[in-house]
Amino acid sequence: MKENKKTLEFSECLCTSIRKSSRNISNIYKSFIKKSGLTINPNQVSILVSTSLLDCPSISEISNNLSMERTTLLRNFNVMKKLGLIEIYVASGSRQKLAKLTKEGEDTLSRIYPFWKMAQDTVKEVMGGDLKKFQKNLNKISTL
Repeated sequence: MKENKKTLEFSECLCTSIRKSSRNISNIYKSFIKKSGLTINPNQVSILVSTSLLDCPSISEISNNLSMERTTLLRNFNVMKKLGLIEIYVASGSRQKLAKLTKEGEDTLSRIYPFWKMAQDTVKEVMGGDLKKFQKNLNKISTL
């Protein structure tokens, strides 16, 4: 392919760069979390954290909170339910599915924390600079 202005602009695509960085960052978290000996991935850790922070959230609330498709969320919920980390139930008088952590789910978050923290510190060190500003800008993008 001949290099021209358009190809050069494509090579600087923010979407591609962010997706690539996201996969690489996820791999860093995955490698640290794996050291915990638990069979859980970074996506599932995010779901557990989101579920624990919200008060008996619905599937839709968690999906919105994480900007995650419901099908992806439900697939992960099914795995976590089998592992005994999460309960899904229907609210009385409603068809809405709600989620809550089990004791095992809470214990898993406690056991994962030191490994998550090492991953977090590693990523922060690599990124350097003003991380608060970076996080603020990521949050701006999340609201688009």
